[in-house]
Amino acid sequence: MSPALVQFSGGAEWLRDERVTRHAGVFRYEGLEPCLAELLDRSALRYSQRVAAVDRSGHGITYRGLWAAAARVAGGLLDQGVGPADRVVVHFRNGFDWLHAFLGVVLAGGVPVLPDPTCSDAELEWIVADSGAIVLLDGDLPDGVAFLDGGASPDELALLYYVRKCGGGLHGVELSNENILSTIEAVVHAMDLGVGGVRTVITAPLSTAVGCGVQLLPTLSVGGTVVAAGARGIRVPWRHLRASFPTARCVRGWGVAETGGIGLVLPTEFRQRHPRSIGIPFGGMEVALLGPDAERGVGELLCRGPSVARRYWNDPQSTAETFGDGWFRTGDQVQIDDDGFVTQLAVRVS
Repeated sequence: MSPALVQFSGGAEWLRDERVTRHAGVFRYEGLEPCLAELLDRSALRYSQRVAAVDRSGHGITYRGLWAAAARVAGGLLDQGVGPADRVVVHFRNGFDWLHAFLGVVLAGGVPVLPDPTCSDAELEWIVADSGAIVLLDGDLPDGVAFLDGGASPDELALLYYVRKCGGGLHGVELSNENILSTIEAVVHAMDLGVGGVRTVITAPLSTAVGCGVQLLPTLSVGGTVVAAGARGIRVPWRHLRASFPTARCVRGWGVAETGGIGLVLPTEFRQRHPRSIGIPFGGMEVALLGPDAERGVGELLCRGPSVARRYWNDPQSTAETFGDGWFRTGDQVQIDDDGFVTQLAVRVS
């Protein structure tokens, strides 16, 4: 007998977004831009004079300056033979070089490949081979005539995160333009970022789904400023962040690369009533439990929604084991209460 799968819908009313509607059984966002490049290009034009990023030494760069530098990187990549949908590995520590490289690949129409920040030199070499990358960016950046690709479609591959998998090794998580844009919309709405002057402290390596998809891209989409903090291989401890940014708003949530970096968020007003919870689903995310105790609210957490990845790159076995009937099996054991709040009991060991 197959283990029971029980879907939970509680909590949706607290972070409801009217732009999310159900299509073919799955929630999707209405009115998204066709691709990440077009969204970011519109943002750069709209907020050209604002400061887009501040590095670890306190130096800032405007949206105009950031896009001009990225467009030259895109032109240099074009000269090296990079074309639409070609993979390019970006391997820098947090800072302007990472931003220029990542955005340059996007503007060139390529697919940024972001390695796990703890990968070894041998693993990085394997990632280059496995992804079929045309170029590895980890030193001097290419420089050419400014270039901006014509754009891509929502279902085309936009980003490839390499993460550690259960049992060892690495595999690539495929995210489409729709996946990434849906994450951006969900974060902007749930965290109320749609106001001028927002500053986001980058607490995680930019090569991770949290650093890139949850912190960087939503901030750039609304004309905010990102402040570098996390390094290439480590996250910044929360106690250090609170000491350095005492007035900042800290957001608790849960997510992995397969869910776009986030899938649950805990609204501030519910922290005291649910101190151990990692949040409730938002942005069209739906959750279910799998296992013999699912009816009692305990089991393996399953997720589906507009930001959930479609498959793993070059790994059909893991894809078959992890993605099925539209659901992503997280491997995490959780408890879900009657109001839809999720509490983590055990995390899948990578």
